[in-house]
Amino acid sequence: MVPLSVIEDDSQHTFHFSQSLPYTNLLDHEAEEWLNDICIHLALSVKAKDFTRGALTWVKRLASYMDMKHAVPRQTRAHLAKLLYEMIIMPGMEPALVELWSNNCIRLIRHRKRLGPEDLELEWRPLYEIIDKTLFPKARQRALISESKLLGAVLRLTGYAQRFFSPTATQEILDEFLPKFTVHSISEATRAQGYIALFLPVENQPHYTTLAQDYLPTIFSLWSIFTYSPSFDTQFAILVSLIAEFNVDQGNSDIGLFTKQQVKTVFTTLLRMVNLPVGSRSDGSSSVGGAAGGTTTGYGSQGVRVDTKAGSSLILRRRPEKFKALARFVVYTIIPDTNNHSYTLDLLSDMIQATELYFHPSNHGNWSYFLTSFARHLASEFLKRWREELEEDCKTPLERRLTPELRRQFVLILRPVTYLSMFGKDQYTVGASQFTLKFLSWLEPELIFPGLLERIYPSLETLTETHRTSSALSILADIALPLFSRDHYPAGGKHLLPLLQLAIPGIDMNDPLKTISSLMFISTALMSIPIFDLTQTQDDYYPTEDYMEGVPLSRETEDYLVKATTGEFEEWLAKFMRRVFTIFENLPQENRKKQGNMEVGLTQMLLHTCDIIFNQLSDKLYDLALKLVVEFVNDRVLPNAVRAVGQLCDAITSIQPKKAAKAFIPLCITNIQMELEHGAASTEAHAAASNLILSDSTFHWYQNVLFSVISSAGPEILNYKQDIVSITHTMVNQCRSRRGIMWTGKIIRGVLGTLLNVYPLDYRSLNPSQWNNKEFMESNAHQVWGQPGDPANLEIQWHTPSEAEKDFALQFLSEFLDPSVARLKELMISNQGHSNELCRHLAVVRNCLMGSATMVADDGIDIMEIDNNDDEEEGNIHIPILEVGYAFTDPNDKRTQKARQIRKTVGEFIHDLSDYFTKYREDDVESIKILIKIARTYLSERGVEKTQFDHSKSGYSYAKNIGQTPLCKKRYPRNLLVRRAYNHHMLRLRQNVQGRIRTPLHDAILRDLLEFSLGSYAEIRKVSQMALSATARCFRDSKSLIMPILLDALQPQSPADRMKGALYLFTHKSIIMPCLRNWQFIPTFVMAICGAQHQDKLTIQELIRKVFLDYISHFNSFSFRVLVQHDTTPFITALAPQAVSQSDFNQRANAIHLKVESRAKERLDAYYDLIGQLLDFLLNSRVHWRFAAMAANFIEVFLRSDVKPSQRLAAFANNATLSELPTMRRIGISATIQLLLYIKQRTLAGGNEDLLITRCIRNPLKVDIQVQQQQDNNTTNMGKELLDASYQPLDAEKSILVDNITLGWYVWPQQYTAYKVNKQDFLLDKIDPDSFESYKEFEKTFLTTDYWSKLCDYLSQEVNQKQEDRFNSSNARLFSSIFQTFGDRPLDCAKQYIETLCEASDQKNSQRAASEILAGLIRGTKHWSLVKLDNVWTWLTPVLRKVFHSITPDSLTYWESFVRFCAGRRDPRRIRPLMDLILEAELDPTSDAAFNESRKLLLVRALVITLQWRFEPLNQKILPTYFNNIQHPYKQVREVIGVNINELLQLEWIPSYPSVKSLLIANAKTDGVGNVPITLTSVQAERVELVTRKLDTWLEEMNKNKTGPSGSSNYAHASKTVLCWLHEALSHWNLSGTLPYIVPFLQRVFAMQEVNDDQDLQVMATRVLNLTARVSYPPSMLPTMIEQFLTILTTSTSWHIRIRALPVLQVFFFKHLFVMSSEQLICIMNVIGQMLMDTQIEVRQLASVTLGGLVRCSQRDAIQSLLTQFNAKLLIRVPKRKRDKVTGKNVEPAGFAEAVVQKHAAVLGISCLINAFPYEVPEWMPDILCELAECMSDPAAEIQATIRKTFSDFRRTHSDTWHEDMLKFNEDQLSLLSDMLISPSYYA
Repeated sequence: MVPLSVIEDDSQHTFHFSQSLPYTNLLDHEAEEWLNDICIHLALSVKAKDFTRGALTWVKRLASYMDMKHAVPRQTRAHLAKLLYEMIIMPGMEPALVELWSNNCIRLIRHRKRLGPEDLELEWRPLYEIIDKTLFPKARQRALISESKLLGAVLRLTGYAQRFFSPTATQEILDEFLPKFTVHSISEATRAQGYIALFLPVENQPHYTTLAQDYLPTIFSLWSIFTYSPSFDTQFAILVSLIAEFNVDQGNSDIGLFTKQQVKTVFTTLLRMVNLPVGSRSDGSSSVGGAAGGTTTGYGSQGVRVDTKAGSSLILRRRPEKFKALARFVVYTIIPDTNNHSYTLDLLSDMIQATELYFHPSNHGNWSYFLTSFARHLASEFLKRWREELEEDCKTPLERRLTPELRRQFVLILRPVTYLSMFGKDQYTVGASQFTLKFLSWLEPELIFPGLLERIYPSLETLTETHRTSSALSILADIALPLFSRDHYPAGGKHLLPLLQLAIPGIDMNDPLKTISSLMFISTALMSIPIFDLTQTQDDYYPTEDYMEGVPLSRETEDYLVKATTGEFEEWLAKFMRRVFTIFENLPQENRKKQGNMEVGLTQMLLHTCDIIFNQLSDKLYDLALKLVVEFVNDRVLPNAVRAVGQLCDAITSIQPKKAAKAFIPLCITNIQMELEHGAASTEAHAAASNLILSDSTFHWYQNVLFSVISSAGPEILNYKQDIVSITHTMVNQCRSRRGIMWTGKIIRGVLGTLLNVYPLDYRSLNPSQWNNKEFMESNAHQVWGQPGDPANLEIQWHTPSEAEKDFALQFLSEFLDPSVARLKELMISNQGHSNELCRHLAVVRNCLMGSATMVADDGIDIMEIDNNDDEEEGNIHIPILEVGYAFTDPNDKRTQKARQIRKTVGEFIHDLSDYFTKYREDDVESIKILIKIARTYLSERGVEKTQFDHSKSGYSYAKNIGQTPLCKKRYPRNLLVRRAYNHHMLRLRQNVQGRIRTPLHDAILRDLLEFSLGSYAEIRKVSQMALSATARCFRDSKSLIMPILLDALQPQSPADRMKGALYLFTHKSIIMPCLRNWQFIPTFVMAICGAQHQDKLTIQELIRKVFLDYISHFNSFSFRVLVQHDTTPFITALAPQAVSQSDFNQRANAIHLKVESRAKERLDAYYDLIGQLLDFLLNSRVHWRFAAMAANFIEVFLRSDVKPSQRLAAFANNATLSELPTMRRIGISATIQLLLYIKQRTLAGGNEDLLITRCIRNPLKVDIQVQQQQDNNTTNMGKELLDASYQPLDAEKSILVDNITLGWYVWPQQYTAYKVNKQDFLLDKIDPDSFESYKEFEKTFLTTDYWSKLCDYLSQEVNQKQEDRFNSSNARLFSSIFQTFGDRPLDCAKQYIETLCEASDQKNSQRAASEILAGLIRGTKHWSLVKLDNVWTWLTPVLRKVFHSITPDSLTYWESFVRFCAGRRDPRRIRPLMDLILEAELDPTSDAAFNESRKLLLVRALVITLQWRFEPLNQKILPTYFNNIQHPYKQVREVIGVNINELLQLEWIPSYPSVKSLLIANAKTDGVGNVPITLTSVQAERVELVTRKLDTWLEEMNKNKTGPSGSSNYAHASKTVLCWLHEALSHWNLSGTLPYIVPFLQRVFAMQEVNDDQDLQVMATRVLNLTARVSYPPSMLPTMIEQFLTILTTSTSWHIRIRALPVLQVFFFKHLFVMSSEQLICIMNVIGQMLMDTQIEVRQLASVTLGGLVRCSQRDAIQSLLTQFNAKLLIRVPKRKRDKVTGKNVEPAGFAEAVVQKHAAVLGISCLINAFPYEVPEWMPDILCELAECMSDPAAEIQATIRKTFSDFRRTHSDTWHEDMLKFNEDQLSLLSDMLISPSYYA
């Protein structure tokens, strides 16, 4: 009986895990007791603050509890999640633990149905603080690589936790992050957006204070402001798609929550992401073919550049599945309107129509995968939503659900393009298309299959197109389930046998890939189809219907057709088996080491297919298959296929063991006996390298078949037990060759395994009750084709050992194990043994162990409760052994006692053997390797090897992925479900391996393995290290046994091999872990690595480097204290109420807590001790420099702010900074910065250690300022006030300095932090007493001239690597730390050296050093008093002025960086003298020194970029100078002027909303799309007016005096500056300073392309035009842009301009396809239509191409009207030319040219319509083609040329599908066209 508790436990899963196991009845209350245990101990650990051991152990137990698929009740789930969440956010928790807590918290909260917001509420802010402090630390705070890696778990948790944030969270999150947004810094923008996308709760819940509709406009508004960034687009796409998915029932806008405009925006983004090449060159050729000057709809190189500038902000992004997100958005905004249409579906249809050509394999490119992948996600999401809405608890209101009509439309939209792309050119495209087909065929089989099969049959029948054959086969494998499922698609069944027959030729050794595809199809199709021949049982039905195209037949007729085909099964099976045998005969020679993966994969797939087929055969067909296999085995021996044939026998035996055993066992035994009598396997050979002896192959062949049959035969072998025992004895005694020994062992293992293990007996597609029902199966098997298994009721038949089997197993063991053990003992005593004999008996022992792994649960040793009294906190709880159906479980049974005794004896024997080999035969490599394997089996394999388990798991997931569709509720073929149950059983077995308690015997064996790992034979070391690493993790705390020995092996006195072995072990992650975490080992390990210079072997030194680098990269900060900020009692009480109420709970907790405290103290002591040892080590002058650097590196990594900095550390840092080694200097500088920072932090913390852990230290000069919430009438502009204040002189009393540059640009927060001016001299007046000594030590050094002279020398040395030759900000930080901590005292010593460096203006290295020191100095004066500041600037100003004047091209970059470093995150008032200095150098138009002029401008630019919008007040002063000099003669200066103009104009838009609330309200007035300024303000308009006036005058001047080249005219110079500015603006991510300037200059840029003798100008103008087309314009700007383009096209007098404007228009049109209104589209079409009659033929041709594109993309409705228009013109007669009799020349009659233009226009128009449909023939096409053909005889050459080209294109594009397309034409049309379509022949 199944206990009730088990049934309840399973009710949470669709698949009943526990109930499917054979020992269900023993699982009563397993889950409750286990969970209860976890809750109590977890509560206890948290109460005692024991996180590193107690909580860790119990959270891991919780993870394995969930792995076992046990249920966690709702309440408990909420309490556990809450407790884990609290642990995640405790300050001071180690990052590795935070990762573990996060992953388990995710597992608890991710299921929507099992936990809801009503059960749990989580705080969002603590998570944000963790993320922010780890990813974006202060500049001087050291960030460890490994910590940001571990943060991934916290980021994932945020995504799942947002459902549980508090009702006000949405508003708080917007309040927090919107003010952080700015467009002036990519990383700030990405960071603010990353946080918004990560934290915003996407599900509207009724109790939220702010709902999605309130902030969506703002999201779209942010989206419009920032362009050119793929990851920005992706993040917002993911966010809006999630909002769409979870709120289908919300909102009453046009489309649910969204407006039409917003939906169009998403589609426009989609076009951007697929990155299609569009537009033609001006000669009319298209740009699909690659880089033909064509632009793409994507981001271009810009996108990558913008994203790389975002830096670490990118870590915040979610996994970038952009197409999945877009597809989700599209599917979840499909809401039916009154007449069953949907706005989004219409847009989707337009989108697919516009991109259809790009799906075709001939237009292959990187966009192919983007598009097919989008289609695939669309189909998948649609299917998911469809199934969601069929469930009972679906929240979507009925009127918003998908309807069958919409489903049909959706499938019809995707169908044509999927048919096109399914034969794509690369496997990814094909793969995505297959998925699409699979999902679509689950939605609408009647629409998909007929057309699909029409395409698949020819591909399988032809032999010419091999890629099509493979694609077709792999498509079949994916759609086999829906195609042959009789309930889903009745008409599919009749195709099974024809397709199977066609798949047989695909099985071909010469084409492994195709073979694998064929086998995939066969196995997937037959997995759920019973193979019965149904033609034998006739019923009287005979079909009477006629087959008509497109009309479905009745179910009865279909049934009849299916039954009729099943007669072919027999013939097919025989064919298939023959193919299998052929492949076996052609397999390459077996070679375990070198075998190619292809063959291995192929053999595996082949055997898998056979396995599935044998499972599904009816008895009659099974007998046939068995007969074939037996014949095959009996009449040949194939040494190359021994293993494969063995597995084939295994497969066929496992189905009907009785029949198979009878056929195989006697046959094999006779043959083996015969072979042995003739001396097979008698040659002694036991080395791994020994070659196989060919004459033994017959013996091995039958040996292997016997092993395979036995291991599947189960209880059947009891009938043959005498024969088996006797033949095994013979083999053990007579085999001497390696393979003979090994395979004899396999037979022993097989016998024991098949008797004692638990495994399923049948994997058929139907439950046994149905399968064994003869009558039903013989007449109705075809009705259950494709029927999936029922996960809740599988009726699995398991093999469990019967009493007779158990007895035989024990008898078998005593027959073989005992004699071998006895013989080995004799050999040990006599020490005479020969290696071969040792190997033989060891192999027997090993296989006996492997076969009997599930015999008993333990190793026969009674575990004495280990009596340490500290088992509470060590986590040394006795983990109960899970019930897994061990053979002997009753302790009173004699057999159980015997079995346990066997385990115990073997264990002790292993240890004795190890001793023996180590002492006497350490060179017997082969025997020792077997011994190590025995030990590994004994310690770590309890019934299932890890490799076998992993293999089974991955096989299951692979098979599952083929059949899986969204929300299919585990409706897989039964075969898979049974495999799933078996995997679950194996997982339980694996679970029993973990966390066992060590007994002295286990310790002894582990030690033996360790000794072998450190031995002197590399071959043994390798095997043993793998074994040790695998077994050590099975036991608790085994590292404390291994570590001391390992660390000892690193000491100077140990031999080289031993040390090498130990180092190799440290490269195993599981073994180096304790040295990263556990303070018992850390000091010894670190000192051992540093002291390892005694071994000078190269390999060892390399290993030491590797171990050291691994250590440093895995290192993450350990913690000495965890702060428990919130009182945890309520959570603990809620989790384990019974336990907490018991009296001894608190005592137990306190006892553990004391231990935790004492451990913490020991750790701290160990830490100080280690630092001391490292410092001593560095004082030793004989240490090699590389090891000194390692030691220094360790110290640097170990520095922490919550441990007091000592005087010795300071001395170390100073010495290192002045070391001769660059590596040491780097470490010294870093350490000095860290230590000075810690001194400052400790001083400001004033002795409160907690502040150091939470990192919440406040500077006394900081003030919090509340932002005034304004009333409506009082609209003072706070942004303006801040800007005005930024340029007032400093006032010690009143000035409030705002260093945060982003603050207030976009929107003001509720409060912000600013600084007061310091009134004391310097920031720190009295130093923290703990740090005082180190402070003094630093002070002593920094006040000596010696320090400064050496340091300046080192800094100004030449660098050895090119990439290091740049301004180094960590050097600059060193100086800022010094001057910040010690004020201006060090300056007196340093001044002279700084001046010397500055004066060496021609030495670039000195300039670099000077820039770093001065930058540090300026940055370090942040909190000096005003007097001190004045003094320092009085000295600095003249020095800098001189430096700036003498900058050389070499040193310019250093000084630019210097300006950026000084100005970064600084209020302009702090660096006023520097700004004045830079701005006083004005542009001098008369100067000839071009570099000097551009240098002035570049320093200004560095200042602008860094101060961002705070620089804006200076615009009025600077811009006029720039605009007055745009005609500057020097290119170098012009470029910088252009760039600077752009930088300044981008600053002019300052939204500066007073509060987030007002921002949300302002954006909600529109739908937020395109909220960017697009018009000029009056000031800007005047400026532009000035420039355009100048340009126009200069153009006239230039045209008047055409004397010199245009290149040197004022017009050319000024134009180039303007183009530089526009080019920069158009490739800038910020649109606010770009869009308003496009329209005024557009026509002028076209004009610039006309200056024919200035190539540079033309190229620049073309570039700018290409960029103009690529900008994504806001909808409000489109009318103006379209008008501009059309004006240029219609009014421009030069045809060159017209021909250049067309390609630009094409790109513009395609990018804005979705955003334009139909009036705008028609308007464009009319103008292009007019241009077909342009006088210039080039323009006409390009207009035709353009028109074709427009028609194809959007205006299909316009085709009819265009056709009538063109037809009318076709009728125009072109008058004939007459020959003049006198001169003999042709004379054109009046009106000839006019008529030709008209008629050519019509021909071009028609040709463009035909070319618009390259892969189809619409119904209007046949007639029009004929009319065109008739004009062929026209006199005008251009008309003939166009017609010829049209037909050749038509022939090219339709040749693939011509057999289908011909049917659209009638006889006469075909005969007329045949002349045109046949390619002209050479002979004709």
